[in-house]
Amino acid sequence: MHSKTRYIILALLVLIPSFVNLGVPIYNRNLPELFGMPFFYWFQTIWLVACTGFYLAYSKLVEKKL
Repeated sequence: MHSKTRYIILALLVLIPSFVNLGVPIYNRNLPELFGMPFFYWFQTIWLVACTGFYLAYSKLVEKKL
């Protein structure tokens, strides 16, 4: 993989979760609920898990020496 492509992938892995989490009006609501938990909370919880995966992928790509 070319280093320029790798830099683009790394940037997306960091920026996508940042933009989603900063867009609070998008997910600032109660419905739909999941197991009695309002959307606002379970959406953030899912992104927490997704961000962990993104950052693990990021660290694996950085580990391979750009």
